[in-house]
Amino acid sequence: MPAHLSLVSSLLSAFPTTSPYRVDQVTVAPVLMGGLAIAQVVVAAGLDLSARRGWRRGWWIGVGVFLMLALVFFTLATWGTSDTTKLNHLFTADRAGGTIGEPFWWLIGPVVLHLPYRMAFIHGLVASAFAGSVILLSRAWRAPAWAGWWALLLTWSPLLRSFLQNGITRQALATLLLLPLFLRLAGLRPVGKPVVVASTVASALSHTTFPFSLAMALSPLLVGSGLSRTLAQPRPRWLWWLAPPILLVLVVVFPVAVQKLALYASVGTFYSSYSLLPEVRRLQLAMLFGVAGVCWQRRLGPGRLLACTLTRLLALFAAAYGLLRLAVEHDWLASIAFRLSDGVGFFLTILFLAWMARYRGLPWLWPALIVTLHYWLVVRVFPSAELACGRDDDFLCIPDRWPWQVRY
Repeated sequence: MPAHLSLVSSLLSAFPTTSPYRVDQVTVAPVLMGGLAIAQVVVAAGLDLSARRGWRRGWWIGVGVFLMLALVFFTLATWGTSDTTKLNHLFTADRAGGTIGEPFWWLIGPVVLHLPYRMAFIHGLVASAFAGSVILLSRAWRAPAWAGWWALLLTWSPLLRSFLQNGITRQALATLLLLPLFLRLAGLRPVGKPVVVASTVASALSHTTFPFSLAMALSPLLVGSGLSRTLAQPRPRWLWWLAPPILLVLVVVFPVAVQKLALYASVGTFYSSYSLLPEVRRLQLAMLFGVAGVCWQRRLGPGRLLACTLTRLLALFAAAYGLLRLAVEHDWLASIAFRLSDGVGFFLTILFLAWMARYRGLPWLWPALIVTLHYWLVVRVFPSAELACGRDDDFLCIPDRWPWQVRY
């Protein structure tokens, strides 16, 4: 056996096979984390005020502060989760962090070793990127006052609990990188083809769930006239700019994805029930209430709604999330369904924001935002003093020492 494989094997054999993966170097800090959370709410309110008063420079400064707060919060909060701890350990032994079929992590593996808190910092960057994506969309859709509120609605959402609140960094990043493709196909933003190609290729290299995430990103072709227009072109150029990621899927990702899918379908027994939590149901009802309120205010009848591609796409993702919840509830391939729920929840949230912006119903976002703020502050952050940090591997179990003092 080669020397590097021997080293990896020895380190893996010394690593626990079940959680909790860490029994030390963690602590609870409800005051610190509560302060960081409240600070994000305050900055979101500041962004609202700056946009309404026309303080452009102040708005951009506020965006920078908000993203830094999100980076620090999620870096610290994700330190005690299973996947983060496991990858922090594996990057010591293997440049790819023990990942298979995900070349992106082999490329950045040496960088991860030099970052404060390693994969926890990467997760903080990914969470900030989620926030930044909707902040940019708020400007594109002429709603800059809502930038901070949209960021909170996304990053604090119970629909994305596995992605952003359970350290599922790699899949979260791979899904986020498909947002440009999704926005272009849905007609929500004219993203340039080079950006679409680059982000899609990066997504293909980031996680083996890429084929399933790609199917979600391509779904706008199913509900609108986009598919017929594309096929009617004399030269279907989209085939050319989608060729590189498709080739990557066939050669690198797809075989590993099929292998994992077969494993989860045959012997997979582990799954989380996050999508069945009462806060998820409350958020869904709040979103439905908001849509109904806009329909009442704007006098949107069934005929007009059915003729709207965005409405049909929103309904498609709402139905898909409902089916995944049923699959988890009744244990219909639940180990697969729960892994897809967050990706569907992400695109569902983007579509919800886009729909509200298109029909000028942004004040009707407040019910969903209030449900999210209550869930985050009252259910998650402030009671974090009760977490069994050191005996379990929970979100909000933060490091009890500075980065240079950590033993990996």
